Amino acid sequence: MKPQLKVSLKPYNTLSLDVKADYFVRIHNINDLHLARNFCQMNDCPWLLIGGGSNLVLTQDFEGLVMVMAMDKVFWPSNITVPKMSDKFALSAEAGYEWDRLVEETIQKGASGLENLSLIPGQVGAAPIQNIGAYGVELAHCLTSVDVFDFKTGQTFQLTTTECKLGYRDSIFKTHPHWIVTQVNLTLNFEHEPQVGYGIIADTIASISGQSITDPSPQQIRDAVIHIRRTKLPDPKYIPNVGSFFKNPVVTSEQVESLTQIWPGLVSYPVALIPVAKTSKTHSSYYKLAAGWLIDKLGWKGFREGGVGVHEHQALVLVCSGSAKGKDVLDLALRIQADVKANFGVKLEIEPRLFDSRGEFTYNLD
Repeated sequence: MKPQLKVSLKPYNTLSLDVKADYFVRIHNINDLHLARNFCQMNDCPWLLIGGGSNLVLTQDFEGLVMVMAMDKVFWPSNITVPKMSDKFALSAEAGYEWDRLVEETIQKGASGLENLSLIPGQVGAAPIQNIGAYGVELAHCLTSVDVFDFKTGQTFQLTTTECKLGYRDSIFKTHPHWIVTQVNLTLNFEHEPQVGYGIIADTIASISGQSITDPSPQQIRDAVIHIRRTKLPDPKYIPNVGSFFKNPVVTSEQVESLTQIWPGLVSYPVALIPVAKTSKTHSSYYKLAAGWLIDKLGWKGFREGGVGVHEHQALVLVCSGSAKGKDVLDLALRIQADVKANFGVKLEIEPRLFDSRGEFTYNLD
């Protein structure tokens, strides 16, 4: 393997940040991963794997090997051409396949389960790492297992859905950054069970079709989701961004009640009941707050300073242009975090991954 030297990563991250990689390669198969691992060991250098580049903020030139995931095969079941031969079927896709392309193709083949996850940017490999979710559906609902390459040991293995420890935008991969997803294995349905619990989907379907539809098809749900996302989120091809920059914070019902007294109209959604503490048998209702609403209420929407800012139509989206640096984006995010904490007493967690010259880092707001 002979890596390219001093390669700009601007085309490989959706913030279009012009940082450089000391070494650069594309990964087409497992053998390429073994060669890359050997290279890093021999040269004692850090490594970074980039998929679609839609979930990372590069704050400095990278002093190591940057790998771009290019494993892009899909393995369809042999009976996929016989509609409804069974209620379910198994499907596998390599990590470098474009996520939304996979969603589109499953619907074209008569399957359902992924339509609510339409137009989520990035590659298949990022899906279990983030446990991607939208409009009432998460990847966990249809994930069977994940194939993994351990960059530390060179071993390959498979994790079941349970072993992936999926949570809200979370998974076991967040605590094992040396594990590289190489393939995602799914179970989808031929028997359609529409998930339209979010009223905006049903309303959008009615608006597009001109009539109320009680049993929308997967394609109708996909069309509605695409319409909603394109209305709410800027296309990174034209306005560099990483989508939602902050996770929606989860708080107790008591916190919601207290905040509502101060902030009428607070937007929140109930989530599953979980223990208040491991030592307590009592339970409390938990709610997910709309982070975009919190940021908007503090006047950040449309803010611009230099080459960075907050999108004029979506307060969750940070944008950059021109000569903006990753540090500029991060500095703005930290200012917003501090403002939300001071006014709402709520900590916003940054959703994209942060990288400096040697690897990933985290920032914890006090």
